[in-house]
Amino acid sequence: MKELGTIQILSIVMIAVALIAIFSTRATAELMTECCVDCHVVHAWQDVTEREEAAERASAKAKAKGIQGVFASVLEESCEGCHASSKSHTLGKSGLNTVPIVKNGEEPERLLAGGNFYYASGKAHFEKAGGACTACHRDVRHHAKGAGYRFLAEGTEGIGDPQYEYGEGHNIYKSGDQYCSACHGNFCGTENQRAEGGWIRHPTNTPLPMEGQYEGYVYRKDIPVSYLDPNKPERSTARVMCMSCHRPHGTPNPYLLRWDYRAMGARDGKNDNGCFACHRQKAKREM
Repeated sequence: MKELGTIQILSIVMIAVALIAIFSTRATAELMTECCVDCHVVHAWQDVTEREEAAERASAKAKAKGIQGVFASVLEESCEGCHASSKSHTLGKSGLNTVPIVKNGEEPERLLAGGNFYYASGKAHFEKAGGACTACHRDVRHHAKGAGYRFLAEGTEGIGDPQYEYGEGHNIYKSGDQYCSACHGNFCGTENQRAEGGWIRHPTNTPLPMEGQYEGYVYRKDIPVSYLDPNKPERSTARVMCMSCHRPHGTPNPYLLRWDYRAMGARDGKNDNGCFACHRQKAKREM
């Protein structure tokens, strides 16, 4: 057999990458792309001058968007290059990929599952987390399958809605607050319990009882719960988590809350929003 030429080899590689991407599931946030150079500067680490120029290019693009770039490898764009927009739309397309927009220049048309950094609560959370997406999304590799749910960390599990809750679909979260406890561990476990019993703060990663005031809870994506096994989201295994009440990227409400806590009222038992989605009997007044 004749030796393959360089162009033929590159063609075969590109076809292979494209096939892998096409047959990959979108739920793992793997990008469907034909070539590595769509995102990466090829061989940037093999030449000092090229490496420095590529890093400067990426940094300049980040600064132009008003952010600090932290790059595990040399990328042509920072995270905001795909996940930010000066407009209000929160779902976009890049080739065959559905891309969530989590940072808008105008008020978002619709909040995705995690919220939006447009709001003051989101901006403050982002800065306190270190001013980089990788503070929470610690293993971002769009071509990897083992980087964890939404790249939060290896071993973090969940089933992601391909449209990031833009439409009727919803995420299914695994029990536990791996998402938040790295920084907010005092909301979990014994640190959050008084010596004489009871909670100091609203508990997380705790079962949602099926009786009493909680009996009427029915799953709602605007006030979600997590499950021991996301493949079997059974009511009997439902647990309260941080994202039951908060959206980490930000909301129009204080403290990243999904609703305006200050405006809540029982309203003669007819209110099923906010706290009353779970605390059903609390909404009923004595007649």
